[in-house]
Amino acid sequence: MLSWRLITIPLKLLLTIIVLYLLWVLIAFRDIPVAELEQKYGGNNLQTTSIDGVNIRYKVEGNGPPIVLIHSHFFTMRQWQAWVDILKDDFTVIRFDLTSHGLTGPDPTGDYSRKRSTVLLNGLMQHIGINHFNLVGSSTGGGIAYTYAATHPEQINKLVLINTPGMPKVTNKYMKKELPTWGGFIFYLLPESLFSDFLKAPIIDDALVTDAMVKEFHQMYRRSGNRMAEYQRMRGYEKGDVTSILEKITAPTLIMWGEKNPQLPVEHVEQFQQKLRSSPNVQTIIYPDIGHVIPIENPQQSALDVRKFFKQITIRMNDKTNE
Repeated sequence: MLSWRLITIPLKLLLTIIVLYLLWVLIAFRDIPVAELEQKYGGNNLQTTSIDGVNIRYKVEGNGPPIVLIHSHFFTMRQWQAWVDILKDDFTVIRFDLTSHGLTGPDPTGDYSRKRSTVLLNGLMQHIGINHFNLVGSSTGGGIAYTYAATHPEQINKLVLINTPGMPKVTNKYMKKELPTWGGFIFYLLPESLFSDFLKAPIIDDALVTDAMVKEFHQMYRRSGNRMAEYQRMRGYEKGDVTSILEKITAPTLIMWGEKNPQLPVEHVEQFQQKLRSSPNVQTIIYPDIGHVIPIENPQQSALDVRKFFKQITIRMNDKTNE
């Protein structure tokens, strides 16, 4: 009996420590109200509109032909700030936080598919009053962008796809297996320190990942409802063949890729070129020594390259521009 008690005492102590740690984490890393985050990260020109039950946070800045920017997975519309500073002199730049991200938060329908995202984007554009525009998507945003361009071809003047998923090879391990329904609760236990390595993984130059970036990333992640919503998005990751979607795109398209992209190999560029067979003009730019998040890793040059692409005159029978 004595030996058994000697064993159970440290076990009980260990269990107590674990419980106390979990309670501390749940308090220290509790949800942050969206109003608090809006005050801290919203900045100027932040607007909110309800589209099919989702309170989308968005910004409209600049003057000229409209450009819509869709950010990468896990990031927010603040990813585009350097681009906006360059493009707003020549274009009206529209950006927003996707559902399960940033200030927008969860979708009450629980649907985080590309199709659902296009419905919300279309509603946002109708709300703003823009019918024809240039469209840019980075990573997950690129998947939404090509889906929108395929299903609303009459609205898209030009399309830019940045390090976009969709080709057969899947490199993200979490995408290979179906995630358990209970796994989302683990998201509530992740400390801020873990996000430093998470952000450095897709970005080649570690120096770009600052303490301020990590803090903002973690706090946006803790926006009320975002963690479980993000887990739902990951569980519903779409792996199907997108060839039929890409073949419907009729807009001139620019493909931008990081040569050292650790998630999506540069070989995917050629595959996109081959599948965009209905586009009258497909251009590509591959950036050396750049990874997966081009708008952050090479913001100035990539923004200038996009500006040049949008200013090029492309003659199409169905070209339309905003007045």
